[in-house]
Amino acid sequence: MRTVIRTTGDAPSIALGLLSGSYSTAEDFVREGFLESLERHRIGAWVALAEVRAAYFSDGSIVQRIRGAVVERARAEGLTRVWLAGVSLGGLACLCHAARHDDVERMALFAPYPGTRELLREIDQAGGVDRWDAAAKPLDPEREAWRWLRDHGASAPRIDCWFASGDRFVEGQRRIAMHLPAASVHEVTGEHEWKDWRGMWNEFLEHHRP
Repeated sequence: MRTVIRTTGDAPSIALGLLSGSYSTAEDFVREGFLESLERHRIGAWVALAEVRAAYFSDGSIVQRIRGAVVERARAEGLTRVWLAGVSLGGLACLCHAARHDDVERMALFAPYPGTRELLREIDQAGGVDRWDAAAKPLDPEREAWRWLRDHGASAPRIDCWFASGDRFVEGQRRIAMHLPAASVHEVTGEHEWKDWRGMWNEFLEHHRP
């Protein structure tokens, strides 16, 4: 997992993993002003800009890669508070990580990719996620994420989920939102574009400072 490390502020108080979409690069977060927003809000952070790829879901390595690129690397820097934030496929990657590890303090999902059509069709054919047998097929990161969404309890990390009403994945994103507290769900106008994710990021930082 290609990862670029940056810092904001004088004294980082958190480690922040920013997980990209499938075809995005670490530098896209810089170009789109995500680090500038941290500076503007005076948030000191050690930031890992990590590139998520669909192949990491296919081979089952996505969680291990997040551990190595973000969480374990942050611990080595002496940072104990870790946040994860992901756009598109990076949002699903956050949920995959939560399904296996509970040591992340907070997660923010921006226009999360809800999963493959095959998986969503499988859930529909079962009559919904509450009636779906997650173990009917070999578990993979996507199925683990949806099982975790269905079953997670109060000890799970705080999750905020943002998505746009014009997003091409909005129906699946609304399904994700059904399993989160209403106060943590934010549906706004827009589409599935960087300009929309940038606005969601700024709104998140306005209301949720570490």
